[in-house]
Amino acid sequence: MSVIFDGKNLTELFNEGQGRTVPVDVTKNVASNFNNNYQDQGRRRYGQQFLYSTLSVKQIQVSFTLVGNYDYFNTIAETLGGYLNVDKPKPLIFGDEPNKVWDAIPSGQASLTVDKNTAPITATVTVTFDVPKSYGENKAQALVSSDGETKYGSIKKVSTGHYKATLKNFGTAETYPDIKLKFNSDNGWVGIVKSSSESYEIGNPNEADTQNVKRSEILLDYRDENGIRKGFSTGSKNNGIFNDDSADLNGTLGIVDVFNRPNIALTSRGNGSKFLQGGSISWDIPADSNGERGSLNDYIWWRQVFWLGLPSQYGYLKICVSDDQGHFLYGVESKKKENGLGCDYNIMTTDGKGSYQIIDSRHFLGTHLDEHNPFNAQRGWSDMARRDDELIFYWWGSYLKYKVPILKGRKSAKVSILLSGVGQSPLVTHMYVDKFCYRKDFVSATEDIPNRFGKGSVLEVDMSKGKTLVDNLPASNELTYLSEPFSIGTGETEIDIYTSSWTRTDPTIEITWKERFV
Repeated sequence: MSVIFDGKNLTELFNEGQGRTVPVDVTKNVASNFNNNYQDQGRRRYGQQFLYSTLSVKQIQVSFTLVGNYDYFNTIAETLGGYLNVDKPKPLIFGDEPNKVWDAIPSGQASLTVDKNTAPITATVTVTFDVPKSYGENKAQALVSSDGETKYGSIKKVSTGHYKATLKNFGTAETYPDIKLKFNSDNGWVGIVKSSSESYEIGNPNEADTQNVKRSEILLDYRDENGIRKGFSTGSKNNGIFNDDSADLNGTLGIVDVFNRPNIALTSRGNGSKFLQGGSISWDIPADSNGERGSLNDYIWWRQVFWLGLPSQYGYLKICVSDDQGHFLYGVESKKKENGLGCDYNIMTTDGKGSYQIIDSRHFLGTHLDEHNPFNAQRGWSDMARRDDELIFYWWGSYLKYKVPILKGRKSAKVSILLSGVGQSPLVTHMYVDKFCYRKDFVSATEDIPNRFGKGSVLEVDMSKGKTLVDNLPASNELTYLSEPFSIGTGETEIDIYTSSWTRTDPTIEITWKERFV
């Protein structure tokens, strides 16, 4: 039976030397250590008051029988000592249960005992592992979906805006689900209820939909798997409007498949005498449902990557909004124009005099690390919004607001994206845009209002981490004050999921979890 610890198959590694390893003896015991806590009952002689029960650290003992010589045994002892020298629990997997992972750390003295009475001589290696969590967890997730019933349960519609999930946890310990809703029509509120004391709620349950209101309309939507290909084919090339005229726009943009997704990239920067050389793609903001063009209330969401390959690389990535007169209004730029890892994220607006102003500048390092770069390959989700003369920008987990009086009354008409190099200097290795969405807010209507969850948006509630995301951006601040993450016990659990009663199309609901075993 194989034993894999911290990604290393110990049985295979032991067989690479001048000896061999024969069958492994693993003692997992039954469950974990049960600890019951009691309290004396004063002058009452009989018994104690039960308080609570806990499961403490689980221990797993692993023994290897080695066949070889003393040199082989000493080599194994040194090698194994290095493998076991870890400073925190690591994954431990056994061949008889390859789907189960124990987060374990070596405990006590690992031993190697030589038996000279055998021919050839043998040795027994014994290692004890502590499992601080007291449970193991399946690598594969259990899935229950509104698309159909599985052995893990079902999600069925009770009535409009009410769905009942029946979940079957075949593990031996409680676990925490991940609940995901993709909205197929506008929605303003979600309530997830396990019991009268265990619930999770986000949005406004009293939000109406059938009155003279203002609503949001998505006019450009390139968010799905191949959406950016559609956006690239419909966008206008090399006539973008930006904060200045510092770029020669005769380069070539194209679609490249990187990080398992299609991306708009600069495939040829072109040439010229200006500071920047590159290409652009633009979209005129379409008319809304009333046939009106132009907007004072924009919401723009996109995903970008800005990741250096070398400190000597340079580049600019701009996303800018302009009016129907061809004048720049506002936007952002990610730029790298000096040697090193330092990059800037500038927030820009018109100055009303034919030029522009930088109203805020933030900084990041163009590496692959999360703590350095919000635009690495795994992240990059960003948004910005306009409410006439007020601008709101997302930056690294928070929102920045600015009042810009010069914007008041000037309607947005076009969105442009620039990808460029600095002269002919080496270009940033990974500089892409792979998702884009433009939404016009506060459109006059009589049947809808701007809803928290627009069509196509995704709400994800990770109960194990206590995280709430809407379109991959944090939204925990929108939870009601009574919302708390909850677990599902062993056996069958029922959860009621509610949305706004006026939701026209059922959402797609998925619930996943990893079974745990004590």
